[in-house]
Amino acid sequence: MMDVEGKRQRPFFVIDLIALAALFLFLLCYFEPSSLLSMTITTGGDTASHYYTAQYLRDYLLPRGEISGWCQGNLAGFPMLQYYFPLPFFIIVLLSWVMPLQIAFKFGTALGTFLLPPAAYLFFRLLKQPRPVPIMGAAFTLPFLFMQGNTMWGGNIPSTLAGEFCYSLGFALSIVWLGLLYRTLSEKTSLLKPALLLALVGLSHGYTLLYAVLASVFFLFTRQDLAQNLKKLFLIYVLALLFMGFWLLPLLAFLPYTTRFSILWIFMDLSQFLREMVPPITRPFIVLSLAGTLIFLVIKRKHETAVPSGPLAYLLFLTGCGFGLYAIGYRLGLVDARFLPYSQFFLITTGAMTFSLARSRQGEKIVLAAILILLTCLWVDSKETFIHKWIQSNYAGFENRPLWKPYQAANRFLQGSPQDPRVVYEHSMVHRRAGTVRAFESLPLFSGRSTLEGLYIQASLSVPFIFYIQSETSKGPSTPIPDYNYSRFNLDRGAAHLRLFNVGDYIVSEAETKERARKDPAFQFQRAFGPYEIYELIENLDRYVVPLRFKPVLVSAGQWKKLSYKWFRLGDLSVPLVCREGDVEEDPTRFHVEGHPDVRHLPRTPIVGDGRHLQETIKEEEVLIQGATAGKPLLIKISFHPNWKVEGADRIYLVSPSFMLIYPEKSRVRLYYGKTWPDLVGISLTALAFMFLVLSRLSVFRGMDRHLSGWFDRFAVKIFLPLILVLASAMAYYLLFVSHEYPAVIYNRGLARFSQGDYQGAREYFREIIERHPQTLLSDQSEFHYAICFFKEEDWQQTIRCLTRLLEHYPETRKASEALYHIGLCYLKTGNKEQARRHFNTLLQDCPEKPWSEAARNRLKEISAHAP
Repeated sequence: MMDVEGKRQRPFFVIDLIALAALFLFLLCYFEPSSLLSMTITTGGDTASHYYTAQYLRDYLLPRGEISGWCQGNLAGFPMLQYYFPLPFFIIVLLSWVMPLQIAFKFGTALGTFLLPPAAYLFFRLLKQPRPVPIMGAAFTLPFLFMQGNTMWGGNIPSTLAGEFCYSLGFALSIVWLGLLYRTLSEKTSLLKPALLLALVGLSHGYTLLYAVLASVFFLFTRQDLAQNLKKLFLIYVLALLFMGFWLLPLLAFLPYTTRFSILWIFMDLSQFLREMVPPITRPFIVLSLAGTLIFLVIKRKHETAVPSGPLAYLLFLTGCGFGLYAIGYRLGLVDARFLPYSQFFLITTGAMTFSLARSRQGEKIVLAAILILLTCLWVDSKETFIHKWIQSNYAGFENRPLWKPYQAANRFLQGSPQDPRVVYEHSMVHRRAGTVRAFESLPLFSGRSTLEGLYIQASLSVPFIFYIQSETSKGPSTPIPDYNYSRFNLDRGAAHLRLFNVGDYIVSEAETKERARKDPAFQFQRAFGPYEIYELIENLDRYVVPLRFKPVLVSAGQWKKLSYKWFRLGDLSVPLVCREGDVEEDPTRFHVEGHPDVRHLPRTPIVGDGRHLQETIKEEEVLIQGATAGKPLLIKISFHPNWKVEGADRIYLVSPSFMLIYPEKSRVRLYYGKTWPDLVGISLTALAFMFLVLSRLSVFRGMDRHLSGWFDRFAVKIFLPLILVLASAMAYYLLFVSHEYPAVIYNRGLARFSQGDYQGAREYFREIIERHPQTLLSDQSEFHYAICFFKEEDWQQTIRCLTRLLEHYPETRKASEALYHIGLCYLKTGNKEQARRHFNTLLQDCPEKPWSEAARNRLKEISAHAP
């Protein structure tokens, strides 16, 4: 009987394969084989910076038997692929064994896009939907893939081209997993497949893993088999976590040594929401989904058994789950918009369920499906405006960009190794003509030299300081992390920070920056290549290992990050702060111990010794030091991480801004990056998972498995369900009463009150940011607007006090010129012309940029004109 049914279904399966092939051909009309097979290094957005990761994995890590390891090339050193997702890069490396890496990288980055149609097809097949629902679901992935509403959320082609190809792969795999989970929990099938697939989802991207896990909560709301569902989910999660243990456990254990990156995607109005969330290309399909859902509900009401409501309820839940995670994402410390693609995807593809209502013959269904697939392709093609050109531009590579020759020449001029001082570059839109605004993040790839900036901005403790330096050395900085405030353009202060990070060369792109660099005595012009000028930072020691000049100050771990950043902004850079973490003792011979140190007035106790005999050798995962003096502290200008170990010193300390500090016991010291307990335990967990695969085949183990399963059936609901309820209650309490609201939301409310003339109400919002978020991107802006509220009320003295406080707390603020101008104006209002003149002159000296400098000159002329 099954053979007969299989023979009946075989022609339709072949037809489905032909339809899937047609969808592949449609995609290949955009991802042209000639572009995919070209021997160029892919550019575009973040994508270009990922290429170095693939090469590093292939050429350095895998030959050493490692998936993750230390890389000196970016972010003052960071653990490559510890805080990012290894599976897509591993696939790229596997492909590179049979083709050049350049081509393998293109195939690997496009893989998630090409997998999504068959993933949707499998999803609906696993939900046991009748034909042509699965193939229509596959076809309806096209409007999702070709959405042009955003290029940052993930899943669609523009996001993939911008660098989110890991998300795209995880997204496609998670769609299959959601279907497989439905089938597994509705039938008695093996839990191994969903566990393995969930592990692959997690190794592809963290956000797709989070969604996949949280979406499975659906099966705890079913009326039947709660205990069985709970047991199966528990075992699937445990197995998946074991398979991922080698990577996931170190990631979780070392989260304190990362930089938090969390933003709230704000929809300012309905038009923005419609443009980004439901762009025109998706609207007919969303209308079909909504109409089909209404039809299902009506039919269900009339004929309770006529409609398969389970799959429809599942799809509606999956849609709502994306919106729900978006609503709480920021408060959980996540990038909330990363969950919206799931809502978009299921809003679009749910329309395929409508075709299950068709009562026509199979042949008619085939014709109808073919017509609709053709119409879908024509519709998508008619709405696409820039994706094809972007694909061609990306795959044309660095080698075919307008600035390739000067970019290549600059890299050749800077040729070196991790032993050489670092290179920093001005953030500028000029770099887009070299392939991407992040082109010079690939300095380690093209020149061998290390640079400060890097793509994986959560992977290093040094990141906040690096982007602060960028704001000091760039006219148009990117300021990517909203948890930190930044500086105005200031090469004088920037030079001190560059020396601290052992930067030897500075690449400049903008005309005004070039002019300032030529005049600054800290920089010496070397060479020009097209729009790029390279300057040497003079008086830099060109060393990564330097002796401390003054005894460091020991501070508690709880206030470490905030104090270190304040020290970097305002403090004495020659007196570093040591983090008292773990078993660090209050040794008065090594440290000053301060409870709440004033970073501007740290104790300066000189340390004798100049380190002139020191010699260093810097490798990717090793630092060799010769000529050290026992007991004399050495600063290692490489990012701190617990996996760094030392021979020839008792321990490694975390020291400001984010470096390592040692007290040598011998003249020869060796630091090396190794494995610690999270790595070893994680590897053991993964080995345990594979051991389970072997044992599960043995009859003895099957008996034990049945015994454990019976125990779980008896106690699961009694133990785990209350635990889930407690965790859910704790999460709700955290979201409602503990987690902070996004500062931009508060700030926008303050601005709204300000524009309405409600200055008292506006001050309350600005004060909330000042008190609760004193070190964020909007902190100085809030201080400024807080003061201007008093200015609008003509309270001149209070305005002066508040603006003076702003300049004291944030002397580097980009609001400095405006603040100085308003202070001078307030003094004019009170008749104090001398103080007004002093502040206007300070503005002209410290902040000569327009328009406030021009306004200050006009006020000075007025003061002089009315002078007796």
